[in-house]
Order: sequence, then C-alpha cells, then structure tokens
Amino acid sequence: MPRAQHAKTPGFVRQGLFAGVTTFQELEARIAALPDEQSRGDAFEVFAEAYLATQRKHDAALVWPLASVPTRILQTLGLAVQDYGVDGVFKTLLGQFNAYQVKFRANRPALTWRELSTFMGLADSPQIRSRVLLTNCDDLPSVLNERQGFFCIRGSDLDRLEADDFRAIEAWLADAAFTAPKKQPQPHQTEALDALLPALETHDRVSGIMACGTGKTLVALWVAEHVARAASPASSGGIPAVRILVLLPSLALVRQTLHEWLHETRLPSLAYLCVCSDPTVTQELDGLATPQSDLDFEVTTDSRSVREFLDAKFTGVKILFATYQSARKIAQAMRKSERFDLGIFDEAHKTAGREGRNVALALEDRNLPIRKRLFLTATPRHYNPLRKDKEGDAQLVFSMDKPEVYGPQAYRLTFAEAARRGIICNYKVIISVITSGMVTNELLARGEVLVNGDAIRARQVANQLALRNAIDKYGVNKVFTFHRTVQSAASFVSDGSEGIATHLGRAVLPRRTDRTKWAAQQRSPTDGFQTFHVNGAMPTALRERVMRGFRECARGIMSNARCLTEGVDVPAVDMVAFISPRHSRVDIVQATGRAMRRASAKTTGYVLAPLYVELAAGETIEQAVTRSNFDEVWDVLQAMQEQDEVLAEIIREMREDRGRTKGFNDTKFSEKVDTLGPLLDLDLLRKSITAACLDRLGAPWDEWFGRLVAFKVQFGHCDVHPLKGQHRRLGNWLAIQRKKFRLGILTADRERKLSEVGATLDPHETWWNDRYARLIEFKNRHGHCNVPFRWQEDSDLGQWLAQQRKRKMLGKLSALRTEKLEELGIVWDKEAAHWEQRFCELVEAARRHGDPNLPLRWGENPSLAKWVHSQRQNHRSGTLSLDRARRLEQLGVIWNPFDAIWEQRVRELEAFKRTHGHCDVPRNVRCAVLGKWLSHQRKYHKCGKLEPSRMARLTKLGVNWDLDQAVWSARIAELTEFKKRFEHCNVSQTSPKYAGLAQWLNAQRRRRRKNTFDPARVRELEELGVDWDPLEATWSQMLARLVQFKEADGHCNPTATTCTDRTLVLWVYSQRQRRQQGKLDGERIRRLDEIGFDWKTSGSSRTAGSSDSR
Repeated sequence: MPRAQHAKTPGFVRQGLFAGVTTFQELEARIAALPDEQSRGDAFEVFAEAYLATQRKHDAALVWPLASVPTRILQTLGLAVQDYGVDGVFKTLLGQFNAYQVKFRANRPALTWRELSTFMGLADSPQIRSRVLLTNCDDLPSVLNERQGFFCIRGSDLDRLEADDFRAIEAWLADAAFTAPKKQPQPHQTEALDALLPALETHDRVSGIMACGTGKTLVALWVAEHVARAASPASSGGIPAVRILVLLPSLALVRQTLHEWLHETRLPSLAYLCVCSDPTVTQELDGLATPQSDLDFEVTTDSRSVREFLDAKFTGVKILFATYQSARKIAQAMRKSERFDLGIFDEAHKTAGREGRNVALALEDRNLPIRKRLFLTATPRHYNPLRKDKEGDAQLVFSMDKPEVYGPQAYRLTFAEAARRGIICNYKVIISVITSGMVTNELLARGEVLVNGDAIRARQVANQLALRNAIDKYGVNKVFTFHRTVQSAASFVSDGSEGIATHLGRAVLPRRTDRTKWAAQQRSPTDGFQTFHVNGAMPTALRERVMRGFRECARGIMSNARCLTEGVDVPAVDMVAFISPRHSRVDIVQATGRAMRRASAKTTGYVLAPLYVELAAGETIEQAVTRSNFDEVWDVLQAMQEQDEVLAEIIREMREDRGRTKGFNDTKFSEKVDTLGPLLDLDLLRKSITAACLDRLGAPWDEWFGRLVAFKVQFGHCDVHPLKGQHRRLGNWLAIQRKKFRLGILTADRERKLSEVGATLDPHETWWNDRYARLIEFKNRHGHCNVPFRWQEDSDLGQWLAQQRKRKMLGKLSALRTEKLEELGIVWDKEAAHWEQRFCELVEAARRHGDPNLPLRWGENPSLAKWVHSQRQNHRSGTLSLDRARRLEQLGVIWNPFDAIWEQRVRELEAFKRTHGHCDVPRNVRCAVLGKWLSHQRKYHKCGKLEPSRMARLTKLGVNWDLDQAVWSARIAELTEFKKRFEHCNVSQTSPKYAGLAQWLNAQRRRRRKNTFDPARVRELEELGVDWDPLEATWSQMLARLVQFKEADGHCNPTATTCTDRTLVLWVYSQRQRRQQGKLDGERIRRLDEIGFDWKTSGSSRTAGSSDSR
C-alpha cells in the first residue's frame, strides 16, 4: 500500500487532526481553527492526498503531492517543481496522469475564475488526462463548464463522506490498513441473485422486475461482480479483463449509481469510464441538469476516449457507465470483433414502446455486441386508461413482455409482495376533495377575494387546502409535492399570500443569508413545518444543501416539478402529493416509491391526489363530481394499479361484482384509497368517486364476465345467443371472446376463467377431437407422436400438432387438452420435438432415396442435411444420447464420412510436391485449405491421434513432422549471416529487415530464463556469440567508453559542453540518478568506483537531459 508523501503529514497526525473524525463538517471546522492560512492549506492538502488514495471512484493508483512527484513525471507532464497552482499529481489504474489543485476557504465562499485560471492553464497538457479541483467550496465560476478534461470535488461531495470513509483516511495516514464493511444482500436480494445468475448462464437476455425501493441497484452490482469472478480461473488469483456496460436514462442516475457501486463493490481491481452524449442537455421538463462542474468524476462525450479506455492495458474489470442516449458513442468506438461481457439496462422500460425507440440502440447485437444482457425495472408495462380499444380495455403504451428482446422474467418482486414482507411500506391513496365553496370561504376568512373568478388561483388554493386536510388527518411530517411546471411548484411554497404557509397559518423566518435566488423558502412554523423548493436547473451543490435542510427539519414540505423522481438521493418522506396533472405514470411510480421507503416507526406511505370540484348554482355535489377533471386521480391510481396487483385485483373484483349483482362492495378498495371532503357529503362523495374509478380504471371485460356468471347461475349454462333475446349483447360479447380465442389473442387468464365457468370457446371442438384421433392412429403405427410438420400422408396433422405446442408454450392450451396430449406421450420440449420431427423427415428421405447420408449441400432439403451433419458432430463430441445414436445407426447413418476428403487432400499434397519439390505447404490464400489440413495432421501426429497407416503414407511422401527444427536451422543460418556482416549478435527490433530475427532471438532468451531451453541449443547460440543479457553488454560498452574518455580528458565527468558523445553524457547522468534512487546494483557501483567515478551531479550534465539507459 503506498504511503503518504506530504511532508506535513506526520505533524498533523501527531496533533490528532484527523483522529476520530466522522463527518467532513467536523474536519472542516478543525482545519478552519488552525492558526494561519498556510497551516490550513497544508492540512487540506494532506487530507486531499489521503482522500484521493482511499476513494475508489477517483481511480488513483499512486498520489504525489507536488514536492514528491518524480522528476521524470514532472518533465513528461510539462510541470515545474514550483507551485504555480498545481498541488499534486495522481496516476490512475490505467496509467494516466491527473493534476490536482486544492482550495480550502473558511465559510465556503464562491471561488472566482482568477483563483483557478493559473491551474487550468498550466495543467493544460496533452499528457494530463484530467485537471481536478478539490475544494470545500460549493460555488464555482460557470466558465468551468466550457472546459474539457476537468472535474471538481466540492464541499457538497465531501459532505457525503461517511464515518467509515474517515476511518479509512485516518488509517491510511497512519500507514495502517482499514477495510470498510460492505452491504450484504437482504433475503429478497439473495432470492433475486439466485434466480438471475442461473438464468444468465442459460440465456443471453434476462429480465428482473423489482418494486421501487427494493435495492435493484445493488442487485445489479452483485450480478456484475459474479460475472467478473466467473470469468476468472480459480488458479489465476485475480480478475481478467472483463468488460461491463451499465446503461441508465440520465447522467444524474449515472452519478448516483456510480457512487453506490464504487462504495459497495468488492471487486479487487476495477477501472471505469462515464460516457454521456451531452451532459448539459435534458430532454424532459425539470430534468436534472448536470453540468461538468457538478460532477466529481470524469465524463466523456468522445468515442475516441472510449476507444482509449478499451485499449488500455488492464487485467481487472472495466466498466462503462453511460446514458442510453450515448450508447451510439460507445458503438462507434467498438471494433467488429469486440463485445461486452455483460450489459446492465437499469430502468429498462425506457427502451420499450414508441418512446423507447430513440434509446433502444443497445438492444441489438448488430448495433452494440453484448454477450449477456440484464434488464431491470419496476414498471415492465404501462397502460393508458384514457384510451380504450373496442372492448374498453386500456391501451397498452409499452411492454417488456418480449422474450426475444428482454429475455425471460427470471425474477419478479411485486410491490404487494415487497410490502407484505416489510421491504417497503404499504400505501394509501388519499383523494382529497375541495369544493369551490370551500376555496371561497378560506379566502374570505383571510380577507382575499378572487378577481374575475381567477381559476388558476382557485385551483392552487384548493390544492393547498387538500394538502392541509390530509396533513391534519394523517399527521404526516415530510411531504414532496409534484407540479406541472417549475413555476407552479415555486409558487406553491412561495413567501407571498399564494404560498401554502398562508393556509397552514405559519410565521416566516428571515431568509438565511447564504441563500440565493434558487434556495428553498425556509420557514419556522408554530408547529415546526418548513417549506422548500428544488428544481432541475439548480446547481447540484445548492440542491443538495436544500435537500440537507429538508432532511434535518422535523416537518417539511418540498415542492418540485419532476426532478425528485429519479437520480437524486432523497430523504424518506411520509407523503407524496401530485398537485397538477402528470402525464408520465412511470414518473408517478418512481415518485410514489419515495413515500414507501422504510423508516423508523413508519408503516404507511401516503399518496395525495387532490380533486377540485366546482359547484354550479343548483347543482348537487354528485353532479359536480361527475363533470370534474379527474386527470390527477386517474394518473395516480393507474400508476398504483400497474405496480400493485392487489389493488388491480380489488378493482377487477368490484367490476365483476357490478356485472353480477349490479352493485359492489368497496370495503377493500377503501383500505387502499381514502376520500376526504366535506363531512355532510362525504359518504356520497366516496361512492361517486369509487364508481368513477371503476369506470375509468377497471376493465369492461370483468363486468361482462360478471354478467356471464349471473347468466350461468340463472340458466345453468353459458350458451348465450348473440343475435336474439334480452341477453344478445352478452352473447355478442361471448362471440368476440371465441373469435379472439381462434385468433390466439385471448389471454391465458381470460381463457382459463371462461373455461372454468363452463363457456365453450371453440364451437368446433369436434375438429380438435378429430385431429386428436388421427394422432392416436399415427402413434399406433409409428410408436411415437412426433408427426413431421410436412408429413405428406397428412400435412394438416403435423401443422395442428405444431400449433398445440405453440399454444402450450404461450400458456394458451387448456388444462384438459394438455392432459389428453400428455397421456398420449406428446413431447413438449421444443428441442426434443424438433429432433423427432427431423428424424421423421430423415426416415422419409431415406425411404425415397435409399440412403440417409445426405450431402451437406443437399438442395432438396438443406436444413435436414445440416441437421444430419450436426448429429455427427454431437456423436463425436459425446453429446448425442445413446438412444438417439442407436436410432440413427439403425437407419444407416455413417458417423465418419470424411475418409474420402482425407484421400482428396493427400492427392492435393502429392500435386503440390510435384510442383514445389517439398511438402511444406504455406497457409496463404492459395493454399489455405491444404495448409490448414496439413497443420491438423501434424497436430494429430504430435498428440498420437494420427492413424499409423496415414502417418506412414505422409512420411513416405516427405512430410516434415518437426517444423520447429526447420525453423531453428533457418534462424541459426540467418543469425550467422548477421554476425558475419555486423560482428555481433545483438539484433535490434527497430530494423525492419531483421525484426523477425530479433523477435526470435528474444524468444530464445526468454526460454533460457524460464529454464525451458534445450541445453544443446543454448551451447550452439553461445558458441555463435549470443549475449543472453544485452542490457549488461550495453552497460559494459558504455563503461568502456567512459574509461576512454577519462584516459583522454583525465576525469569521469563528461558534460554537454565538454563532450561530443551525447549518449555518454546521458548515461553518466543516469548512473548518478539511479544511485540516488537506490536502483543501481552494488557491482556496478564498485566498477565505477574503481575508475574514480564522480558521483556528485554536475550542473552542466543536468542540462543535457535525463535517460533511462542502464
């Protein structure tokens, strides 16, 4: 483990500056209390070195304060020892260099460009990967966002450090070891891993569905770690160069995931790169804008940087974190033969449906090759209840139920199951009804009158009253409110009379002096409520400061448009309130997840959907509710229904009850959805709203099914006539279900329910039974049920059987028909069925042609010929079952048809020898096939697998079995010729003519060092004069030149001004430098001392430069 290099480290450690620190605020206070600016700066530099060395997200392998940076590195980076703004350098795991500057300022004032420009200019070297600013301040000049190759670690980043981070820093400064404990999988996460990992071994694409707040980010990390470890042989002791791609919807989520992964990973060696097509752009309302200066890690937008990352020599795990939009940049950097070992698609629903087309590039290997793909989401499908099909079912907006794209769902943890197990809280939706009369009375009580019936003002007051009533009834302490626009969100908690504080009766504290125009309005209400506002355009540091204030207050309301849905580490809240219409129900799912996170003594998370009812003159409240705008309510309830199957089942049962009995019991529904409103009308309100919810959210199918159940109870059967009688509409509906069944588009669940109630979905049942009888006859004749698809005797039977298998695979084959076919011995397994079908086809082909050994390129049925070939391959590899092998042998299949091919290759080799006079066939384009074949024969000969008769024939023909000796002899001759010409054997690789000889000679040196070299060959090379250590020979030659110089000039100190031999000057300087660094061995020091070498460094020789020559 590298040690601390800063000269002031021991002093500050003895003072106990870092002892027992658990938060950065505590350390910041200690540093600020030091007596002078120099001491404070030194202390923060010591902290910076330890921070960079212990935080994995900064990828530092070695950290040097400026005074400790090796001279050769300074020269390479174009830096000077003097402090002109650069405070240190660190080397990444990939061997790249970053320069850093440290700025500590008491009270965290805003830094100016003048304070940073020198550092940004002097460190602007092509050899420096990134410039890093490490400061306790939060506000930076905006011009930094225009700079490339820069990132900043600010006070808000350091505020996130935990006690274990400071324990690691304290231990590192004391040259001790500390390993922070990592999170362990919870039981449900272990279940997820136990399901996902085996699925990834057998499938290239796998999906996992996990409710919001159940920890799928960590599950993804543990899957990635398993893939990395599985790629490492047990004996290697390390992790090979595994490549993992992590795709997320936004840079804010990249930031959040990166922090969590690098904090919790157990991978011993990991390098990462973050890619974003444009980190300053967000395409969504109030999306989190994340400029470069807000990031504490490097982000690239350049495919060349991705290529450099992939090419960098590194034996550990390489991870690319990227947004979906930037996948194209990664694809541009990939070579054709490359692929990622694992791709993790977080919030994978973003790639589905029409909206996902622009970010779905990475789904296909032809765009971005990935060996294994893992898709994670909480919302695999989404419906729009405002758009219905002809039967009244909600329109499907997107779905991940496409195994060919997203793979099988290997694990599913639903919201209801997560709540039942206590992983997240249960929830209650509150529909808080406010009438126009209540708004008028509230304003009149405060001496305010709506001007010209201001509808916007009236609705805002109604929403504020709805939130107040919900807070009063349920006693919530922390609330997030979501709004249509940033402006309406800010107005909701503003200082003026339009703010919610007016209706809560709160007194306003003076604004804190360090708040800017972006800061939240914070108040000190009599009951402890404070209000805040955040939006995506806020600088990250300020947004996190506001969030910290919200987290620390006892009771608070935080307003936003949508920036709190994802990508922000938010505190636990008791309630989320959707104040104005939200069109993205996926965002609602994300937002409601904030209210359902577990917290101390918390059992329920509340979701508020205000409903403003404008009462017209002479109108009942029931009539007013009917024409009210339910958009907020529909959005919320549809989102909750999609993630909570319990609520969906309650609504389905109520709709079915209404069809069966013309009424419903809303007891269970009320446990999930509560209605608040005027006490006198509350019961009527609840019934009206519940009925409206059923109409909008429930499926008409369930109500029609309820009517069918009632018909069955009354008449004892389900044969409803579709054209006449009082039940003809029900009969028409049932006819539509039968048509859907015939078309294969009736869902398995609905088919099951109709079958259970006794409805006959297929009026042509006799047709099915007829095919079944013909299948029995086929089995009696052939002994099995595997009818070929194109069986000439009865082509309909083969097609019918294929249809039954397909319906079984899709879950659409009834239990009764499944049982009948299984009793007959049907093979459901797709692979086994395919094999049997092919075998039957081969039997038929053999009957017609008299031979089952089909040519590989058989024109009549190419796929059957390929299948026969694959059976031979399986037989050779031992993967063909004995039963299948026996059946194929009985049919007459020959396992080895390649003897003729061998004879043909021998004839080609004889022709080659007649033309060229030898059998050493080159593996070039013209002789590729023959050369490859001959190479295989040598391989078989070497491992003893070549038949003696074949070996004898090839030997007689003149095949040289030992090419190694031939190559050896040719190289010895070439080396002998080289020595005659140059009088030595030190062949340089820089010479194009002798590059191959040099590589061969170096290979022989390596074999000698590994003791794997034939002693006879060693002697042969030594007799030729080969030097086994050319570097030692070079050193001795330079020593001889120095002796000659001393004999001529009388001393051993050649300089650039006194010696024309520049190589000698550099070599002398290098010897002095290597001795100072302790890198010159004792024997060489002794030999230099014997000639009177001057070890003192000469000024003139220093100007000549430095050399790494030994």
